[in-house]
Amino acid sequence: MNRQKATYDEQFINFDQFGTDIHAEIEKLFQKTFLYTKPANNEWQLPDPSQVFTSNHEAFSSLEALKDSLNEVKNKLSDKQLDEWHQHTSFTNKAGKVIAHVKKLVNAELCTQAWCKFHEVVCSFPLLPSDALQNGELNSVHLCEAPGAFIASLNHYLKSHRIPCDWNWVANTLNPYHEANDTLMMIMDDRLIANTLPWWYFGPENTGDVTSLNHLTGLQHFISNMATVHLVTSDGSFDCQGNPGEQETLVSPLHYCETVTALMTLGHGGSFVLKMFTLFEHSSVNLLFLLNCSFEEVHVFKPATSKAGNSEVYVVCLRYLGREAIHFVLSKMLQNFGSELVTKALFPQHLIPESFLKIHEECCLFFHKHQTETISENLRLFDYMDEAEQARLNALRDCCVKYFLQRFQLKPISRNNWLVKKPHAGYSMNSKWFGQRNKYFCTYNERKLLESLSWEDKIVKGCLNQWIDEHVLGNVGKGCVLEGAPGNLDCRLCIIGAV
Repeated sequence: MNRQKATYDEQFINFDQFGTDIHAEIEKLFQKTFLYTKPANNEWQLPDPSQVFTSNHEAFSSLEALKDSLNEVKNKLSDKQLDEWHQHTSFTNKAGKVIAHVKKLVNAELCTQAWCKFHEVVCSFPLLPSDALQNGELNSVHLCEAPGAFIASLNHYLKSHRIPCDWNWVANTLNPYHEANDTLMMIMDDRLIANTLPWWYFGPENTGDVTSLNHLTGLQHFISNMATVHLVTSDGSFDCQGNPGEQETLVSPLHYCETVTALMTLGHGGSFVLKMFTLFEHSSVNLLFLLNCSFEEVHVFKPATSKAGNSEVYVVCLRYLGREAIHFVLSKMLQNFGSELVTKALFPQHLIPESFLKIHEECCLFFHKHQTETISENLRLFDYMDEAEQARLNALRDCCVKYFLQRFQLKPISRNNWLVKKPHAGYSMNSKWFGQRNKYFCTYNERKLLESLSWEDKIVKGCLNQWIDEHVLGNVGKGCVLEGAPGNLDCRLCIIGAV
């Protein structure tokens, strides 16, 4: 008890030790939020059902210009070695020390970057409907959730704030135990999943693919015992290193399916949290317009613990108007549900109100400015960082830890309040083998060059080249390299086939 009290008291500090400029910069880091302010004349209304999915996708010129501008800045990273750049941006990340301190000081279960990001969301917005808390029952659904940090973070929030409610949750993710799932598409950490397996739903095919319509219908049946769903979160994404400039387009079918799933399962008055990236494409404009017509309030939020140089944002939607208000759109969206990009636009461009487009462009400008400034600053420091700059960054990182703890009033909980009190199974499978494809090609330019090579050249110059060289050179003259009894087989072809 004394140890916990001492830990909690450490949150209340005098920020003067850091100086006003350091404190002000950290405060700014926690203010990356944008509210879609709806016009008083109730102009934002969904188009007539006959107009849904009837027009081709059309780019918005002003948003295309922002996309080109951002990609121009990102292109300056194309010749940077990934491991060196990652190490550099980990140091320049002002919130880089938060995770370790939160894990230590408040005894957070499964404390990851996602844990901290969700805690920022739940502490910054009224995610949990008041009627749910008054009735003492909270039901939540968590899509694309592995390894389960959002759930663990919500549990910590409920327990540390002593919110008296019967909390029921269900989660989905790509099934880490299904042999058909690509390991490089999954989060290979099943510590929470293995110990809470009855609460995880992987669909009738057992894959956990949220872009399958069968998964959606099965999920609705799986949660049918819940009187109503008060909160849906969706933290889905996948690796876009091969084409980072088109990340938004590549991930848009996933965002589409996550949104439809949320709108089909969420109860009236509920909340929805959706991870997105840049919002320049027509598909994103349509999705944000749909969400603004489906919820009373929509915010776009960049948590301080989300690395400032990436495009990640969270769309926070409050007070759902209910399926009845948008049933005609949902029925048509279900017909286009799947992993492929829908060929037609959800809404025609000319039917999206100018007032919405103006506010949406302001939102895109806001986050574009923050991201480009961060990338440019990281590039400047990558070229040269003196001792004074390093000392300033260390002060910023230390100040950010204290500010995070004080702003969100984090309190410790005992292990008895964890989701997994005594783990019986499960382990983190993040060995160096998983994700191997992503680690070896030092720069983006080198990866693109590799794509143009023949299959055999890719083997020689690809991710296994170092192991091949070590195997061959380390055994030269020892008479043990792939030797066997003489035969008539074409060994060269056998070896290539085996690889």
